[in-house]
Amino acid sequence: MDRLAGLIQELKKKGYKITKQREAIFKVLGETGHQLLTAQEIFEKVTQTNAGTNFSTVYRNLELLLQEDIIKKVELDRDAAYYELSQSGDHHHHLICKGCGNIKKTDFCPFKKIEDEDGFTPVEHRFEVYGYCKDCKEINRDKV
Repeated sequence: MDRLAGLIQELKKKGYKITKQREAIFKVLGETGHQLLTAQEIFEKVTQTNAGTNFSTVYRNLELLLQEDIIKKVELDRDAAYYELSQSGDHHHHLICKGCGNIKKTDFCPFKKIEDEDGFTPVEHRFEVYGYCKDCKEINRDKV
C-alpha cells in the first residue's frame, strides 16, 4: 500500500469520510513530494480536477489534516503559510532563496544533539535558513 492510500485508510479508521475533495487534496500533496504549497496553490490544483470545489472546502480540509498530523504547516517569512505531507521519520528543514523565492529541503539540523547534551527532549522545532541560491548569488553579489 502506498503512502497516500495508507493516509486515506488512517482517516477512514478515525471515522472520516473520504470525499472527492479530500482525495484530490491527497493527490496534489502526494504528487508534489516535498514541495511546499500554499492553500491557494493547493486549491488551484484541486480545481483542475474538481471544478466545483471552493477555497473554504480546501482550507477546512487542510485544517483537519493538520489536526490529524497528516500534513505539516510551514510558516516562513512570507504572506502565506505552506503545507506538506508529514513524513514519518523524515526530519528536515528549509533553505529559502531571497532572490527567486525557491524553497529547498535540507536534512541538516543543528538541534540533533540537544537531548544528548543536556537531557532536554525536543518534540518540535522550526529552522529556516534565508540566503541566495547558486543562480541568484551572482545577481546579489553585493548582499552576500
